[in-house]
Amino acid sequence: MVKRTQTYFVRVRCPSCGNEQVIYSHASRVVKCLICDEPLAEPRGGKAKILAPIMAIYGKEE
Repeated sequence: MVKRTQTYFVRVRCPSCGNEQVIYSHASRVVKCLICDEPLAEPRGGKAKILAPIMAIYGKEE
């Protein structure tokens, strides 16, 4: 049996400026919007806390 990864990528929309960008689900550093520097995700020792609305999830296996 092959163990599947539990990480994935998420497309989020910045609540301040509306910019959409793809971020890693297990980010180990604060992820900020590329346009306005609003924090989009914070590290939590494993899975990151996503602070922005999620628009799509890529690569997550159910």
